[in-house]
Amino acid sequence: MTRGTRYFLVLALVCAPMLVFVPGASADPVAWSCNGGGCSGGWYTSNVTVAFFVAPDNTITSTPGCGVFTVSSDTAGQDFQCTVTYNTGGSYRTPLITVKRDATPPTISGGSPDRGPDSNGWYNHPVSINFNGTDATSGIASCSGPAYGGPDTGGASFSGSCTDNAGNTSAPATFGPIRYDATPPSVSISLSRGPDSGNWYNHPVDFSASGSDNLSGIASCSGGTIPGSSGGGCTDNAGNSASAGVSINYDSSGPSIDSITFDRQPDSNGWYNHPVQVVFHGSDGGSGIGSCTAVTYAGPDTTSKTVNGSCRDNAGNSTDGTSPAFKYDSTPPTLTNVGTDWDDGTATLSWTASADTKEIDVDRAPGKDGAATSTVFKGLASSFEDTGLQNKVKYVYTITGLDEAGNKAVDTLSIVPGAKLYSPARGSSITSPPLLAWRPFAGATYYNLQLYVGVGNAFRRVASVDVSGRKILSAWPLKPHYRLKKTWRWNKKKRALSRGHYRWYVYPGLGKRSANKYGPLIGSSDFYVVKR
Repeated sequence: MTRGTRYFLVLALVCAPMLVFVPGASADPVAWSCNGGGCSGGWYTSNVTVAFFVAPDNTITSTPGCGVFTVSSDTAGQDFQCTVTYNTGGSYRTPLITVKRDATPPTISGGSPDRGPDSNGWYNHPVSINFNGTDATSGIASCSGPAYGGPDTGGASFSGSCTDNAGNTSAPATFGPIRYDATPPSVSISLSRGPDSGNWYNHPVDFSASGSDNLSGIASCSGGTIPGSSGGGCTDNAGNSASAGVSINYDSSGPSIDSITFDRQPDSNGWYNHPVQVVFHGSDGGSGIGSCTAVTYAGPDTTSKTVNGSCRDNAGNSTDGTSPAFKYDSTPPTLTNVGTDWDDGTATLSWTASADTKEIDVDRAPGKDGAATSTVFKGLASSFEDTGLQNKVKYVYTITGLDEAGNKAVDTLSIVPGAKLYSPARGSSITSPPLLAWRPFAGATYYNLQLYVGVGNAFRRVASVDVSGRKILSAWPLKPHYRLKKTWRWNKKKRALSRGHYRWYVYPGLGKRSANKYGPLIGSSDFYVVKR
């Protein structure tokens, strides 16, 4: 058998179990094993038998370190090496075999969370529990501990272990309890007061939050004010927070007044003369218009008046407004000292109108040209003479005074015209001295009669009366008549009733004649003297 290719089988009886060696692939003179197999550089957790087997060779002189060795106690590393020495002076040395043995489980010293509680000793999101241990030989490889993320509990306990680098696992250890609450509280909102108008708020309202929590309990709740914040919240003792919103109808802005209208146009010349309603109209982009005022103005009279009103929205906000200025006069003018006079085919009306009268209308019934009623005067005066009337017919006159605002003062009277100086008839022609006669004047104690001749178109003013011609007589009869004579003396001259045109005037005398007090002209008339 040559040294280059030797195959051998060696049986050894030792105290250890029988070992079977597989020859090496090389021509090494020594084979070795650990527990009958290959030797590992890792950790063993039980006894390790290291065996070196030297092939028989008569040239071998010594084999130190060769044999069978048992490692029965923990060691971080025990080295073994076999050396073969030959008589030729050569030697062979095996590789250094290091055996690491750790059969002792590690010691676990306890567990701890990977962080502190979130709030008040409570955890509110997942936490890992770390266990710690020691190992005297191979050292700790890892320690196992759970990560906890629920369910919520007031006391959760945990179990863990440690494994050393040799694969030994410690007995389990426990940690706990911990308190875990990851569920936010429930929150409800309450307002400090009810709506201001309807279901609307129009100024800030406070609200508060209240909550409930089934495990850790409520720590605090917060409220707020609207406007400013729209929700509140609560926090439980584990630090979980929840919020709730509150929705309300809120409108703190007043409506706009878009227009102000009157229920009608002015009654006359820009004036209102009876109660007028002023209506305010508005709009609101929030809660909407609830109502607008309508103001009825009925006085006092004024040349410039404004009224105040407002619009209110459904939230109770109000906006004030002022109307345009308007004129108001409901007081009619006055007609006083209304008087009447009449004569042959004429009617005279007189009156005193108040200063605010702007127009006088006089209507007559029967009217002109067969009409039932006609307006016979329109203007601004204190009297009116209506001519062309029929004697002994009753005429009803309505005098209406109007002011600028269209208010009216009305007075009605009736007149039956007739000649006051009735004999001879006005404009008649006579051939003999006539009886001059007239209607009596109430309160007259005598009369003054004046006669003029040569009457023409040229008039002159005498004692507020227009006269024409040359005066030839002034008499003072006691009765309402006077007989002319063919001749008479007046003003120291002889007078005679000769052919011509005559006009005569009569005044009432009041009291004694010596008092020389006369009333207004009763009337005047004329006649013609002609030849027989």
